Amino acid sequence: MDVQLEKRLIELRAEYENGQKFLKDIELKLAELENRKKILGETLLRISGAIELLEEVLGESAGVQGQEIKAGSVTPEGDIEVPNVIRQPVEKARKTLEEAGLSAGEVTEQKGILPIGVIVGEVLRQNPKPGTKLPAGSAVNLVVASKGKFLPPDRKSSCRSFSDRG
Repeated sequence: MDVQLEKRLIELRAEYENGQKFLKDIELKLAELENRKKILGETLLRISGAIELLEEVLGESAGVQGQEIKAGSVTPEGDIEVPNVIRQPVEKARKTLEEAGLSAGEVTEQKGILPIGVIVGEVLRQNPKPGTKLPAGSAVNLVVASKGKFLPPDRKSSCRSFSDRG
């Protein structure tokens, strides 16, 4: 009986050791997958920002093509066509809107990872979109890039001090 118990004890210890090794392998693989998931999530966020920016640029191009009225000019009905201020520094965007006869409305910040090529302090989105006709003095809301993780090293910006690479 003692021999059988000792044999069983040896088997259980071996099984336990194998289980511990297997568990450690699984934990390492899970940590690797979590890291890959995090990287993929960050990449998808940057891609979605780039898609959104390109859609706005393409949408404004399609909406403005074939029109002779320049953005910011007064239409025959007395309305002003909203100029495109996307990718402009926020102060320049305010000035562009004022010169067109409009004003900057609510200015909100988008924090986190920025689309590639976007500098901190630049307008990411505007509402209403470029090409929209508004009465004089109307407000255009702006979404501005705020301190993100990426800033192209070759570009200079007056907002560089807000970046963690400044």
